Amino acid sequence: MIKKRVFAAKGDFKTGILCKLSLLLGIFLVLTYIILKISSFFIDKSGTGFLRDLYYYSNSPQAEATLALGVISLAVGVIFYFFHCQFAKLAEIAEEIENEEIK
Repeated sequence: MIKKRVFAAKGDFKTGILCKLSLLLGIFLVLTYIILKISSFFIDKSGTGFLRDLYYYSNSPQAEATLALGVISLAVGVIFYFFHCQFAKLAEIAEEIENEEIK
């Protein structure tokens, strides 16, 4: 005989955790890009060592890729937040229906 499984929609898909992680990663990447671009204004080509490497990295395509990944991560975080809100509403509706059936 098949056993009926009961699980909560709020904690099932972990969209809240995925939302937070994705938003934090996106914010970190965007802030990294902003810091790189601001630092490139103050550092010129004549720097040596780490400062010269930082200048060249901030003007390379990898810096733009950092921004692109940050924006994509923020968008995915917003989508996960939307799913999290919808699953929470669905769980409330399921609880209401379940409470009505018990009465």
